[in-house]
Amino acid sequence: MLALTLLHGCAVLARVPISWPFDAVINAGFAPSEPDLKAPADGKRRLCVLLHGLWRTSAALGRLERTLRAHGYEVANVDYASLAETIEQAAARLHDEVERRHARPVDELCFVGHSMGGLVIQEYLRRADARVPTRCVYLATPHRGAILADLRKHWFLFRLVMGDQAALQLSPGAPLHQRPIPWPERAGALVGTLGAGNASIPGDDDGTVGVAEAVLPGAAAVAVLPFGHTRMGMHPDVCRQVLHFLRRGAFAATGSER
Repeated sequence: MLALTLLHGCAVLARVPISWPFDAVINAGFAPSEPDLKAPADGKRRLCVLLHGLWRTSAALGRLERTLRAHGYEVANVDYASLAETIEQAAARLHDEVERRHARPVDELCFVGHSMGGLVIQEYLRRADARVPTRCVYLATPHRGAILADLRKHWFLFRLVMGDQAALQLSPGAPLHQRPIPWPERAGALVGTLGAGNASIPGDDDGTVGVAEAVLPGAAAVAVLPFGHTRMGMHPDVCRQVLHFLRRGAFAATGSER
């Protein structure tokens, strides 16, 4: 435990997460193929920007990246310093990446964010200079904060492992969560659940984020999947649902739509 804590501390100080090997391994499996959900072969440039969550790397969305590329999307799987900068700072970096990609005209711009990555996308979309999204998909994103972060934010180990910037903004009381969420009518929210997985979170949850926290009011579609928080970023069924929403503006029927 001490060795792991020291490694985490070094990662925070170095601004480099140590999760990359784990992220890469769990995303090494097959990428699902859904021919009916391929982007139209009409010559349009469709850019899909991916954002990982707290303490993770772009490798955490590796399977999703491969899936999207195989179905005709250009993908920008963006890394950011989730342990060492605020959500606003990460959104500024996202802005720079989006503008760099727009050096050539983009016909459709979509975003997919896992967990805190979704909050970074929302903060980017609040900017006056943000590009208008075609569609957004949020994977287990706590849209108004996560009670688990609120319960643990004063722990020394929480700040050592997760940093004292963006991680603290996951608290529901952070000013960030008082701001409007842009373009909910163009968004879909995929919500994970393990039932009553974490006793610290009221109601059902995915072990980290509550179902109620990941449901986005006003969204074009919301679907609940039986996965924990990490699997919500890489499970083949999640990849399929992302394809479905990007292509059709709705999720495939799961029996758990809200």
